[in-house]
Amino acid sequence: MRILIAEDEQATRMRLERNLEKMGYQPTVAENGVQAWELFQEGDFALVLTDWMMPEMDGLELVRRIRASQRDAYTYVIILTAKSETSEIVEGMEAGADDFVAKPFDRNELRVRVRAGERIVQLERSLAEHNRRMKSDLDAAAELQRSLLPVRSPDVAGVSFAWTFRPCDELAGDILGVFKLDDDHVGFYVADVSGHGVAASLLSVSLSRMMNPAPSLSSLLVQPVEGEKKNRIAPPSEVLRELNRRFPMEESGGKYFTIAYGILNVQKGQLRLSSAGHPPVIRLSHDQLLSSLPAEGTPIGMFEESDYDESVVELNQGDRLFLYSDGVVEQANPDDEQFGEQRLQAELINSQSNPLRQCVEALEEEVVRWSRDGHLDDDLSILAIEIQ
Repeated sequence: MRILIAEDEQATRMRLERNLEKMGYQPTVAENGVQAWELFQEGDFALVLTDWMMPEMDGLELVRRIRASQRDAYTYVIILTAKSETSEIVEGMEAGADDFVAKPFDRNELRVRVRAGERIVQLERSLAEHNRRMKSDLDAAAELQRSLLPVRSPDVAGVSFAWTFRPCDELAGDILGVFKLDDDHVGFYVADVSGHGVAASLLSVSLSRMMNPAPSLSSLLVQPVEGEKKNRIAPPSEVLRELNRRFPMEESGGKYFTIAYGILNVQKGQLRLSSAGHPPVIRLSHDQLLSSLPAEGTPIGMFEESDYDESVVELNQGDRLFLYSDGVVEQANPDDEQFGEQRLQAELINSQSNPLRQCVEALEEEVVRWSRDGHLDDDLSILAIEIQ
C-alpha cells in the first residue's frame, strides 16, 4: 500500500518513513503541504499521514483539498499533531480527517492506526468494485429493458404514434407497447408496476414478453382459430382478466401493476379500451375538447376475482389519445406541489397544433422542468395516438 507522508520536521519525517517501510508499506515523503498536494495529484495513495502545522500549506488545508478532489478510490487520512483539545480534534474531523496520531508518536500506536486505515481502505475499495460491477449489471439490464420498447411505429395508414419512456433510476417499473394485431387492428398499452428498481423492472419485463402480438395458442392477445384463415383477437377486458390470473400479487413479490390496454380498429376508427387502475386515457378532439375515456378496474394482481369493463369509443379524424403513467401527474416540484391533471391537460391543449412527436416531447420537458433539479420521483411514460 502506498502512503504519502507530509511532515516538515526532518527527524520526524525520517522516523515515519523508516517505520512504515519496516511495516511493509511504500512511503513517499513531502516536506510541506504544497509538495504533498502536488505528489497526491500525481499518484495513487491509499493513505495520507500529514502533520497539522506546516509552512506554505497546513495539514487541514491539505485534507480539505484531498476530500474536494473526489477521487473514485477513497483515501484514508491520519493527522499527526500535538493538538489535543476537543475543539481542535472536531475541527480536524470536519475538515475530512479519519484519525489522529499524537506527537511525538509511538511506533506501536502508529502501526495500529495505519493498520486500521488499511482495513478501511480495503473495505472501501472492495465496496467500490462491487458497486462498479452492480452498476454494470444494472446498465445491461436497463439496456435489455429498453430493447423491449417499440423500435418504430406500426405501419398503419391514417394513424400516427409517438411515445417517451424515462426511468427515474437505471431500471423502470413502467413499460409500454404498440403493435399491429392484424391488418385492421393495432394494440397498445402503458403499464406501471408498483414501486421501481430491480423487482419492479423484472415484473415489467415479464409483462412485456407476455404482451406479445405473435399469434399462438398460448398468446394472450392473438390466437389462431382452427380451420379459419383469420386469427382471433382477444378483447381488452379478457386480456386484463388473464393478466390478473397470471400475476397474483402474492406470487409477484408483493408487486401489482396498473395497465391501460386498447385495440384500435383502423378501418372503422373504433377503439376498445380496458383499464386496471391506470390513470384515465385522455381524448383530445380537433375542436380542443378534452375528455377522459371511461374504463375502470382494480390493479392487476390485487384481487383474485377482479373483473374489467370495456369501453367502445368512436374516434374522429384529428382525435388524439394520450396514455401515461402516474409519474406524470404525481411529479412534485421543490414545494411538494404535484404537476397534476390540470397542468397535463393545459399542456396538451397548448401543444395541440404541433406534430404529435413534438407534443409528447414538450409534455416530457414540462414535467422534468417542474421536478426537483430534473430528478424524477417516479418513472415517466407517455404514449400518444392520432387519427389523421
